[in-house]
Amino acid sequence: MKTKLCSFVSVLLLFVLFSTTCIAQEKYVMVELTFMLPKIGMESTFEKAVKDHNAIYHKEGAYKGQVDYILTGKQAGWYVWLMGPCTFTDLDTRPENDAHKKDWDQKVAPTVAKYGAVEYWKYKSEWSYKSGTEEAKIEEIWFLDIKRGEYYRFKALMLKINEAFAKKGDVDMQVYQNQFSENNGRDIAIVWGMKNWAEMDDDGGSVKKYYEEINGDGSWADFIDEWEAATESIVKQVWKINI
Repeated sequence: MKTKLCSFVSVLLLFVLFSTTCIAQEKYVMVELTFMLPKIGMESTFEKAVKDHNAIYHKEGAYKGQVDYILTGKQAGWYVWLMGPCTFTDLDTRPENDAHKKDWDQKVAPTVAKYGAVEYWKYKSEWSYKSGTEEAKIEEIWFLDIKRGEYYRFKALMLKINEAFAKKGDVDMQVYQNQFSENNGRDIAIVWGMKNWAEMDDDGGSVKKYYEEINGDGSWADFIDEWEAATESIVKQVWKINI
């Protein structure tokens, strides 16, 4: 009995070690978001200062920076500075030398009225679909609050809807998961890329047709019921990207 127990423990330890190694080596894409509100009347100066800073210190790779602008909702007027795609390991060697700090402190910081949240969002490739048909200029973003204990139900829904969008073939749906939940309704972000506002007047045909072709007649109503059961709330915003 003791021998069998020792063998079981050894196998279990090997399994844990293997699983940990796989997790450590898993490739992923993440973006860092920093929210900033410029001083009134200094918006253009802020934009130029940040873009100049990015051109020197955040040109490419894991530390590439861009600036987006929130057009709708309670955060309208705020800017979002994005860095990435990166990993947590990349954060240990991000640009933080004296010249970098001096450039930000002397050129960007004087134009900022208020700094907001800093968030880290990991890309969920298996939930996402990118048609590759066009480059987005604005994005509609859905921030979702997932009910406690319903993550795996929501995951199943996203895999199904991803398949339907892939069959439809003309929609970009990028999905991200917040890496540090603050119980603030921002667990998942679904990003819909658009080339202009006019796309919001033309839905291009509902995805319902394609979903039911895959999952059967009446399955769309079941999807909506499951969505309501898995999600607590949704907040929608429109962002102008890479200004």
